[in-house]
Amino acid sequence: MVPDTLRVRSQPRSQAEVHAALNHYLRRRLDLGLDKLLVNLALDPASPFDPLGQRRIKKGFVLVVLVAAGLVGTFVYFNFF
Repeated sequence: MVPDTLRVRSQPRSQAEVHAALNHYLRRRLDLGLDKLLVNLALDPASPFDPLGQRRIKKGFVLVVLVAAGLVGTFVYFNFF
C-alpha cells in the first residue's frame, strides 16, 4: 500500500484545499514550529525518564541574554543620556 503522501493526484487542487491540507499536516507534527525552536534553544532537553519534570534554562542562553542586555544598555546610556 502506498502512503497517502506519495500518491499522485490526477485532479488539480484549489489553493484553499492545499492550504487546509498543509495546515492539517503541520498541526499533526507537534515537533515543528517556531515556539518549539525557541524553547529548545533556551531550555535543556527534557528527561525521557520524567516527562512531566521541569526543563532547566541553558547556561549559554543566559550568558547570551545578559551580554545582549549589557550591549543594549550601554548603547542606550551613551546615546540618550
